[in-house]
Amino acid sequence: MFMAQIGCAAIGVIAFTIFGPGWLARSAGLSACIAYMIYTQSLHPPAASLPLLFIDGMKLHHLNFWYALFPGAAGCILLTFIQEVVLYLKDNFKF
Repeated sequence: MFMAQIGCAAIGVIAFTIFGPGWLARSAGLSACIAYMIYTQSLHPPAASLPLLFIDGMKLHHLNFWYALFPGAAGCILLTFIQEVVLYLKDNFKF
C-alpha cells in the first residue's frame, strides 16, 4: 500500500509537469499509475486517485514532489492506523 501511494502521487506530479493541467495529464497519469501498480504488484485502488487530485487541485500544485509525502505517505500512515484500530476493536469487543 505504501509503495502504491508514494509511486502514484509521484506519477501524478510527473504527469502534471510534462503535460500541464488538462485531460491529457489526467489520462496519462491515471494509466501510468495503473501500469505501475500492476508492474510492482502493489495494487491499491485508492492510490490511483492521487494523480487526479494533484492535477485538478490548484492548491496542491505548489507542493511539487512533496505531494508524494503529503497526502501520499501521510494518507497511507493514516489508513494503516485505522486498520489497526479496527483489528483491535474486532478482537476485543463483540458487535
